[in-house]
Amino acid sequence: MSPGPELGQGSASSADISLFEVLTPIVRRWKVILGTALLCGAIAAVLLLLQRPVYTAETNFTPETPGSSGLASSIAGLAGLAGQLGLGATTGTSVSPDFFAELIHSREVLRSTLQTEFSDPAARDRKRPLLDLMGVKGGSTEKRLQDGSRRLAAQSDASVEKPTGIVSLEVEMPDPQLAADVANRMIALLNQFNLERRQSQSHEQRRFTGDRLRESEGELREAERAQLRFLQTNRQYIGSPLLEFQAAQHERTVQVKQEVYLTLTKAHEEARIAEVRDTPVLTVIDPAVPPALRSRPRRVLGVSVALIVGGLLGIALVYIGAFRSRVRRDSPPDYVDFQAAWDEARGRSRRSS
Repeated sequence: MSPGPELGQGSASSADISLFEVLTPIVRRWKVILGTALLCGAIAAVLLLLQRPVYTAETNFTPETPGSSGLASSIAGLAGLAGQLGLGATTGTSVSPDFFAELIHSREVLRSTLQTEFSDPAARDRKRPLLDLMGVKGGSTEKRLQDGSRRLAAQSDASVEKPTGIVSLEVEMPDPQLAADVANRMIALLNQFNLERRQSQSHEQRRFTGDRLRESEGELREAERAQLRFLQTNRQYIGSPLLEFQAAQHERTVQVKQEVYLTLTKAHEEARIAEVRDTPVLTVIDPAVPPALRSRPRRVLGVSVALIVGGLLGIALVYIGAFRSRVRRDSPPDYVDFQAAWDEARGRSRRSS
């Protein structure tokens, strides 16, 4: 059974020849591969050197939970009586951290940030609006503000860590100090906006509770007068089922009116305090500081990737060239050199003669 080993040897030899043929173009034209890789690396290095450096400043904060305030608990205490008294008060006033993350990119915060003056990176003793520092061009101020808002929104990113509710803000700028200042300014504007919003809500709640308090006081006085008239008319009502029922009904009405009156009085006083309270709505955990390293461009990584891509491109070019050469070598000629054929025929005729 000798054919078996011979067949195995032929297969191994064929595999060796195939591997040799695969590696031959790379070995013969390694200079092309190296040159392509170096060329791509040089181009990438030049492009990365021409790019402006970008620094990313990060700050994070957590919003205050207004659901635990005394005003909210007082309004919650009215929920049991809202149906019969028509108060319609809500029991939940908490705002999720996602609200603050979206509010950072609101038009009010972005435009106010663009109009804020920051230290010029070219001259620290001079301050200029961020709109000018970002180099936003345009015909009118409104057009520049709109374009600047879009650019600032693209250069800032807010994310929320769901388990803890911490909101993180990242701002990208060509200068590290400017990036930190812009991030801190956006948090300050966000805090100011929410503080004014909370005070405005407290003002409306104070107005509502004040109006309802006056109505409740009148209802309480009317219920007390009705109870007094009943007692004056029926001095001896003990023993009469009907009169005892009416007396209990008057007593319950007065107690309900008193509870509403006391709850509204407490809510009104707390709303008056909250209206003038200037406690920050946001708690800043880590204020933004100037980053020591730029976030991009990453020149070393970029050049390394360009070298790898260039090497792969060089290998592809080498194999394409080898494939075309093999096709030209193995394919029959697609034309006939009639002049050479005529000369050869004339030479044969002369030799024969």
